[in-house]
Amino acid sequence: MKNNKNGGLSAFLSGKGFYAAMAVCLLGAVAAAWVSAGKVISSVNDKDDVPVPEFKNVSDEEYDPSESLFAAEDVGSPKEDVKIESEPEPEKNESTFNFFKKENSFVLPLSGEIIGKHSKGELVKYESLGEWRTHEGIDIAAETGTEVKAAADGKVLSVTDDPLWGTTVEIEHEKGIVTVYCGLSKEVPVKSGDEVKSGGVIGTLGETNLAETDKNSHLHFAMKENGKFIDPETKIK
Repeated sequence: MKNNKNGGLSAFLSGKGFYAAMAVCLLGAVAAAWVSAGKVISSVNDKDDVPVPEFKNVSDEEYDPSESLFAAEDVGSPKEDVKIESEPEPEKNESTFNFFKKENSFVLPLSGEIIGKHSKGELVKYESLGEWRTHEGIDIAAETGTEVKAAADGKVLSVTDDPLWGTTVEIEHEKGIVTVYCGLSKEVPVKSGDEVKSGGVIGTLGETNLAETDKNSHLHFAMKENGKFIDPETKIK
């Protein structure tokens, strides 16, 4: 009986039955593909229903930041204005200003060779007087009539006619400095209390210096600091 059954099955598969089985398998594959394609199409159709945002062009005046896709979170407006106080300007410090000023801010009152030095406390012979004295200034050679100028800004302290040093002008400056110009002509264009600028003419060189008539024509220029004579060259720039 088994042999008959096996033989019949083999005969069926080798005949028309084989082709029928192949047709059934092919139809099943087509049906499965059709179902899968339907699902894909249905999914695409469902996505078409998703709303698309509408965009519009707006001018600067119509722009509302709250409508922006990246609008900042509303944190509210401040309850009161915040006042930013600026730092006060530093006060001008006169001592700081003076620190940056050149200490040697004086100039020679006229151009010429220095023919007599400050003696720095040592005695020197005054031939015209026949005496030994300290030489408290410097002697600057120049011709009679040469303009004599203020060595720095200041105020005329006095204009005197000294019996030995002749017509003398004293000018008061900053930091206790006083400059002394001896041997000027009797006519001077300044008077006590006048404000003068560095390089301003205060007179002309004369022949009134009787203490040093043994020397060639020159200006005797002296300087005092806090009432004491000092070497003018230490302050000349």
